[in-house]
Amino acid sequence: MNRILTIFSTVAETEGISISALEKSIGASKGVLSRALKHGTDIQVKWLNALVENYPNYSPEWILTGKGPMLRNQGTTDLHQLKEEGDTYQLYEQIALLKERIEILKTANEALKANNTSLMEIKQMLKKRIEDLEQ
Repeated sequence: MNRILTIFSTVAETEGISISALEKSIGASKGVLSRALKHGTDIQVKWLNALVENYPNYSPEWILTGKGPMLRNQGTTDLHQLKEEGDTYQLYEQIALLKERIEILKTANEALKANNTSLMEIKQMLKKRIEDLEQ
C-alpha cells in the first residue's frame, strides 16, 4: 500500500471511523478510497486537500509528507474562543499558533508544488510516448 493511502487508513483508524465514513466526510464518492486501498492505486490530489480541510487536527505536513507529528499543537484553538476579558498573553499565544499554522501550510504548499511538478513531468513523458506510438 502506498504511503498516501496509509495516511487515509491511519486517519480513519484514529478517528474510529470506517473508510466509507471517511470518504463521505471528505466528499468523495463511495468506493474512491476503498478501491484505491484494495488495489493499491493512486488517488487524486483533491482528496488530500479535502482531508487537510476536513480534519484540521491533523498536521498538513504529516498528511502530505508523512513527516513530523501526526496531530497539530492542541494549545490555543480559535480566536473566537478567546474571551473578551482575555489578556495580552492569550493573544500572543494565538499569534504564535497562527504563525505555526502558516509555516505548516507553506510546507504543505511546497509539497503540493513538488507533486504537481512531478505530475507535469509524467504527463510530458506520456504525451511523448503517445506521439511516438502514433507514428
